[in-house]
Amino acid sequence: MTGVSRRSFLWAGAAAGTVVLAGCVPTAPTVLTLGCGEPGGSYLQFGQLLSDVARGSGSFEITALQTEGSVDNLALLSQGRVELALSLADSAAAASGGVVAIGRVYQNYLQCLVRSPDGPRSLAELAGTRVSLGAPGSGAAATARRVMDAAGLSPASATERPLRDAAVDLERGRIDALFWSGGVPTPQIAELAARTPIAVLDTTPVLPTLLQRYPDAYVATTIPAGVYGADSPVPAIGVANLLLARPDLDDTLVERVVDVLIDDAARLVAPGALGIQYLTPASLIDTLPIALHAAAERRYRERYG
Repeated sequence: MTGVSRRSFLWAGAAAGTVVLAGCVPTAPTVLTLGCGEPGGSYLQFGQLLSDVARGSGSFEITALQTEGSVDNLALLSQGRVELALSLADSAAAASGGVVAIGRVYQNYLQCLVRSPDGPRSLAELAGTRVSLGAPGSGAAATARRVMDAAGLSPASATERPLRDAAVDLERGRIDALFWSGGVPTPQIAELAARTPIAVLDTTPVLPTLLQRYPDAYVATTIPAGVYGADSPVPAIGVANLLLARPDLDDTLVERVVDVLIDDAARLVAPGALGIQYLTPASLIDTLPIALHAAAERRYRERYG
């Protein structure tokens, strides 16, 4: 369902009213823990910005938790160890049920990085090379495995390494390529590019195959020129990032989070961030394939109706 059709659906249901359920409502925590990602990555950067804005609201706080990424966050959410989680939409769709969305917050870019000019020059040339797919428990690793499979590639070795370690390995020639999924530019990769010439490979040749296997999970996008020293834009695969919760998260807290996403959108974009940023009325509510939390849906109707 597109953002427009999802919005139309929400607006159409606005007149239906709200059913008030009787019974005891548990006391909600005033501090929410948000599963983010690795140091130097976009998830943790966004989580820290969201934490700062929430604290400034005076009504609740968010603690940004360092994790390995999407798959790790989904497990933590399922186990009740965090109240909020950031996840790639494809990882969330592949997980078992029990999660709902509060909003679609920004787009990730799947980045396949190699040394320049002596590294592989195309996705096909990754055959027989040493590749880091991403950190264990990360959405990047899950997506990268899908890309490699769709391309029919069998690397000489495929490892799952945290970004900080994979960047060092690439710089020192211990691996030939690393996959990373995040905003652009990703700070830690930008630091690597300042020390060592790198290039981003075009991964979009496998996009038609991916869309056949996983409809609506991916989009064609472009990493802007200038990112990591590139002379021209680079085609890339885009994946939506979702802010997730469990269905039983307190309605009032969900509404407060929605208000922050709407009212402080400009403050939630990292300085220097390029490319596609969501946090607009039409995009926040377009969280398919994951349904919106009931209180989030209701709050978006109230705010946008």
